[in-house]
Amino acid sequence: MIKIGKIELSPEARLKVIPALPSYPPPFRKVEMTEFESAFLCGLLKKFEPKKILEVGVAEGGSTAIILQCLEDIGQEYKMYSVDVSEKCYTLPKKLSGFLAEDIINNLSVGTHKLYLGKVLPQLIDEIGNDIDFVILDTVHNLPGEILDFLVVLPYLADNAVVCLHDVSCHQSPNSHFSYATGVLFSSVVADKMLNFLPNENETYKSRYANIAAFQINFQTMKNIYNVFLSLTLRWTHLPNQEQFNSYSQFFLRNYSQDLYSIFIESAKMNIYNLTHRS
Repeated sequence: MIKIGKIELSPEARLKVIPALPSYPPPFRKVEMTEFESAFLCGLLKKFEPKKILEVGVAEGGSTAIILQCLEDIGQEYKMYSVDVSEKCYTLPKKLSGFLAEDIINNLSVGTHKLYLGKVLPQLIDEIGNDIDFVILDTVHNLPGEILDFLVVLPYLADNAVVCLHDVSCHQSPNSHFSYATGVLFSSVVADKMLNFLPNENETYKSRYANIAAFQINFQTMKNIYNVFLSLTLRWTHLPNQEQFNSYSQFFLRNYSQDLYSIFIESAKMNIYNLTHRS
């Protein structure tokens, strides 16, 4: 099932956070989500009031700050975990990933936050633990990207958990043709899906189709997870390093059937060959 236009936008947290964030020269952006995207994400948080939140992909930390502000405004006790494989921010390499959220992290009154840098999700998920009821996936966007991380987090999700995906239509922009990992995940997962169209025609895409979406898992999600594994047969644009690959591989071997693990391995072999023999 898909529901369109059912999430009430909530811009308040962003309006509170943005004025306090510092500015730096381009390509730095205070928040990599647009106002609409932040409002959709915060609308989800207010609708579902999660208690255990996982953010995968941090960058500068602007969205992290907005999420935390929204959770503080909701006023319900929570635990939030943020993970980024990059220790240094890709737009400002002298800064640690997540640096923009430092002030709000140090002044939380309702919940707690823990930031993990320099490791991939399967290296951390056991420490983070079960009963995650809200996930934000916003990493590299190219395959295998967010597909792998969703498959890692799925066994640790609470019943009816919500997963928010950023950049679901990023592949339509002129220089991002291969940035379709979140779009593929949104299309292939079996779940209850949520999408708000943009309020006005978008000047870039000439469409009201948004660049953010979400889904809520249900009893059919795990039963049909082979669809997500099969999406890994699409062309990858990058490879995890050997240590990272081994972490994902061992995780899938432990947590999924031999057939699903085999799909992952054979998909990886195809893509390793194509990437290493590319002319």
